[in-house]
Amino acid sequence: MKKILLFFIPLLLFAQGPDENYKISANSFILDKNNLSFQEGFYLEHSFGKIYANSADFSNFKKEKTFDFKLKNGVKLITNTEGILLSDNADFDSSSQKIKFYSKEYVSYTDKIKGKDLYIKSSEVICHLDTKKCLKNIKLQDLYSITFYKDVAITLENKLKIFSEKAILKKTENNSSIYLFPHKNEFCIFTYEDNAAVATSAKLDLKTLDLILQNPSGTIRNMFKKNTIFCFSSDKLFWQNFENALLLKGNVKIIDSEFGTIDSEEIEIIKKFKENNLKKIIARKNSSLNFFAKNKGKLTSKGVLEIDHEKKIISAFNIKNQNEDLIYEDPNVFITSKKAKSSYDSDNNIQDIILENDVHFIYKKDNNSIGYGIADKIEYFPNEHRIKLLSYENKKVLFWQADNSIRLSAKEIIINQKEKNDIKGIGDVRFAFNLEEENLIHEIFSKYLNYE
Repeated sequence: MKKILLFFIPLLLFAQGPDENYKISANSFILDKNNLSFQEGFYLEHSFGKIYANSADFSNFKKEKTFDFKLKNGVKLITNTEGILLSDNADFDSSSQKIKFYSKEYVSYTDKIKGKDLYIKSSEVICHLDTKKCLKNIKLQDLYSITFYKDVAITLENKLKIFSEKAILKKTENNSSIYLFPHKNEFCIFTYEDNAAVATSAKLDLKTLDLILQNPSGTIRNMFKKNTIFCFSSDKLFWQNFENALLLKGNVKIIDSEFGTIDSEEIEIIKKFKENNLKKIIARKNSSLNFFAKNKGKLTSKGVLEIDHEKKIISAFNIKNQNEDLIYEDPNVFITSKKAKSSYDSDNNIQDIILENDVHFIYKKDNNSIGYGIADKIEYFPNEHRIKLLSYENKKVLFWQADNSIRLSAKEIIINQKEKNDIKGIGDVRFAFNLEEENLIHEIFSKYLNYE
């Protein structure tokens, strides 16, 4: 029968004060001067949790009420939140204020996080304690800081897998997180189903299940579209609850294996709820989209660039109080405006692009024929090689060819490369500019005269 002992000694690791009672049981114990040994089974119970071992040695009691101890063979720590730490042995050194858990093979930790199984293993585990602070008023966060060292492997619900050199588990009364660090000059490795990434460091928020990666790069397979691959890199990645959205910030680059390349300061990727279907890609601030399709178009915006894969529509527009031009260009045209909208087909070819508000237009028929235009709206159909320049109300569309072969003012101008006379004016057509129109053309396009 086990002996039950109530101690009034200052077991600092589990105490809220130096005078608290502890429930300790063992089959036998030996007290010899400054040494206390528990044999044939050791068990300690406290409000923090429970700890088991086959034997325990407490030694080196000092005037400062500190001591060393060793737990041997089959150490098991169960926290009051049901987290379980398993190791062969554990040592506490009062001078270094560290508890070291170690095993011949590995130390393991298991827990339940929002109903999901968390499992961590590593070569050794160290808990850091401020024993002087603990003497006065120990807090949960002092005990819930656990560092896993060397060959750390973490799994969450057998879907998310993380490999790193070091992981720090910090638990407080309000939140808990795992901080991840690689070996020097290396990376932490992350996999989630068919997706993979590396990062220089990371944080897994166990309360919200949000994952934050620093300097990540990797590939996303089949998460947003079947049989497609997204390659990405950025300064930071936020993955919210492993569900419907990825947010990348700082020097973001995404390569869609079928669609094109997106560069931006910030990109949000949104999929349908609980489906592997891409819903939207939203790029914000200094963004550019390069299409892989046959027309090789490029759309650049300093505002918002949104790709709606459900509707197959691309929109670009300024944010509030922004007055920057966006740019669309391909081998035939260079167009600036304040907003743009485009549709594309199932093969990701641009069907049309409509640009509005302060539209400035450069048309390159060939190396010897470059034209410049001003309009309120442009409708461009790249597959048909057809362009419409439109004006509003009492305004006119202006078009000027660099070799002065054409000066055209009209309500509407149509450019069709498939026709012999490829440039036509419609409505109130004039083949000369007045002084105001001449000055406007020169003011806007003088900076583009070297455009090629």
